[in-house]
Amino acid sequence: MKYFSFYLLLLIFSCSTKTEILKSEEIIAKSIQKHDPKNQWSTASFEVHIQEPRVKNPERFSIVKLNNENGSFELQRNRDASISKHSIDENGIAKTLLDDKISTDSLLIKKYRLDPERNFGYKRFYQLLLGLPMSLQDEKIALKDKVEEVIFNDKNAYKLSVELEKPMFSKNWNLYFSVDDFTLLGIEIIFPDDATKGERLLFDGEIKISNIISPRMRHWYELDNTYSGSDIILREVK
Repeated sequence: MKYFSFYLLLLIFSCSTKTEILKSEEIIAKSIQKHDPKNQWSTASFEVHIQEPRVKNPERFSIVKLNNENGSFELQRNRDASISKHSIDENGIAKTLLDDKISTDSLLIKKYRLDPERNFGYKRFYQLLLGLPMSLQDEKIALKDKVEEVIFNDKNAYKLSVELEKPMFSKNWNLYFSVDDFTLLGIEIIFPDDATKGERLLFDGEIKISNIISPRMRHWYELDNTYSGSDIILREVK
């Protein structure tokens, strides 16, 4: 019994020590290994259909093409009875079409966000969110040293805080990873100067895109838990 007690205490001590020394960089590295086991994100090329209902726009639907190897990007989105196409070619040239034509109507350009310069923001948005946590490697970020164990969406999670050099909505994000297998469970986009402002994204389900494991659904909430919309990957186009 004494030997059993000794080894039990040693096991408990070893586990607690491992938890204490687990750094934010290690958690992200383990999560990347979970989501991208073949290390293919940097050269991934895919097309996905995403249903994106929002409270104020429940019929939003997008088709996203992303090629990380040559840098090209295309977003097609329904705009009332029209379709807009926002693209960036492999040379970094942006172009936007409405129903396959360049629109010169200033009212339509403003209403449907047809300025080609916006395409770079669209690309970063989809590349960053579809590629998490791998896409963090493409961003200039400052990782906070502190790692907390918390409950996130009823799951045991590691909470990490990062600061993006170039903000996406905000420069301050909280990332939540499963304690069990390092799956990314969701994120919070926060504003430290205003605790009521920000958004919480809950990830649900899985889909394999070019051998990369991504959340099938991202549900958007205000920090007061008011639902604002979802991103649902319906399928990858082969």
